[in-house]
Amino acid sequence: MSPLPKPVTPSGPQKPSDLPPFLDHLARDLRMRVRTGRRSALGFDIFFVDFSDWKLRFSDRTPVIYVSAADVASMDGRALAESLADVIRVENLAERNPVVLVEGDGAVLRAYFRANYLPAVVLDAGDQERVRTSRRPTAELLDCISPQLALALIAPYETSKPVTGSRFFGREYDIRRILYAGDANFAVMGLRRIGKTSLLREIERRLVEQVQEQEDRQATARVLYMDCSSIHTVQHFVQEVVRALNPRELVRLEHRHLPLYFPDFLGRMAKQHRGPLIFLLDEFDALLDAQLNSRGLLDELRSASNQGHCRFVIAGFRRVLEAFSDLNSPLYNFAKPLRLKEFSREETANLIFGPLEKLRVRFERRNEIADRIYDETGGQPNLIQYYCSILVQELDRTQSRVISPDMLFHVYDDPDFLTFVLNTFLDNTTNLEKAVVYGLLLAYGEEVREQRFTLDDIDGILKEHGIVATFDDLNKSVRNLELAGVLARQGKDFHFATPVFPDVLRSSYNVEFLLYKVQEEGVW
Repeated sequence: MSPLPKPVTPSGPQKPSDLPPFLDHLARDLRMRVRTGRRSALGFDIFFVDFSDWKLRFSDRTPVIYVSAADVASMDGRALAESLADVIRVENLAERNPVVLVEGDGAVLRAYFRANYLPAVVLDAGDQERVRTSRRPTAELLDCISPQLALALIAPYETSKPVTGSRFFGREYDIRRILYAGDANFAVMGLRRIGKTSLLREIERRLVEQVQEQEDRQATARVLYMDCSSIHTVQHFVQEVVRALNPRELVRLEHRHLPLYFPDFLGRMAKQHRGPLIFLLDEFDALLDAQLNSRGLLDELRSASNQGHCRFVIAGFRRVLEAFSDLNSPLYNFAKPLRLKEFSREETANLIFGPLEKLRVRFERRNEIADRIYDETGGQPNLIQYYCSILVQELDRTQSRVISPDMLFHVYDDPDFLTFVLNTFLDNTTNLEKAVVYGLLLAYGEEVREQRFTLDDIDGILKEHGIVATFDDLNKSVRNLELAGVLARQGKDFHFATPVFPDVLRSSYNVEFLLYKVQEEGVW
């Protein structure tokens, strides 16, 4: 083996002439972005290729480990596989679906990776030739890669954390509305887990990408994402902003009078970065709770926006909705409201079929599958992701690549899905809102899935159980249930937005007991 070279500093896209032949083909002929990263400690060059257009779990920096003909000749197949396994471990590449590009036969490497459960893909000389000679080269490349990994490792569905880039689906209208709205502020509203964080992170990614294309590195610091869920004081919020924009001023902060210092700081930072600061403030409800006895910070944010120093995109649920509906709140008319709505049937079908059909999954009675998932989830993206994720797991378990409508029954039996549906409701609602739902289930029984009801009907049902609510409280509760995706509205009539929800709730709990408990705890 050749002596270990010095590490190479990461750089931008490589000139085709600097690349191995196959990566040169991807860069020159297929216009894929290829970057060099570093020489690994074991002597293999690592490149990064942008496979994000596939909209799978391949990023814009998918690692590609290059194994030259000299590397293949210098050791036997097993020793080479063990060396590459060490590279994947040492470089922390296992969760990034690394590709091993081999100038030779890759059968031994594939067998070793499969036997040792290493999520790595091998592209050997034969695969490379197939891609070069194909009249559909990009699809041919994916066909060489995808059979080597479990579907769950490459399908983009995510049920536990925010996503951006290649794994972000839908919301294109909302993103464009924010990106191209000049200096307008926005308030993104929706229940937890509906995708607010993913939306803000995707906006952050695209804004930074726009700035990078202008080759102004300093300007990228103008885009600031902040998770406000753990911020409970004005002082803490200001500290985090200063830490992000100019940490050298932190030592001076405690001696400053915040109402005077903070507006001046924001103005100076906007001037320094040659443009307005763009704040993406997630979980903004927590910051509003910290402001219960003070308007100071919110007035300062509004003033900074009016002066053109800052632009704000905030995301929250209950407290944000209340603040933007309150004539006395400094946030009233401060931002354009943007409620994250359910996916359309077309968006639902794109999320289901787009990724899986690229992976050569076949659907029996395609329209029936799309209709059922859309109808049962009400188009809620988090529930659609769960459906798709469970179907993918079932395909891996059965070693099949065919989905039929009968497979949807596996979703209803999945304990994680049931827990998710129930916790999403229980964690996002007040006791009065829970009482509304429980009362409706008791009043209409199994017919509740198809039932339409008015605010008058809901009021009457609550009174039958001894609950008397003012019009404002009742109207606000129903509005919050609508925002939470529990109820949907058509004119004066309401119905359950996701038919699967009342079924799950009724099959998991004694609803009469649930109503008794919220009354015992108090609905106010």
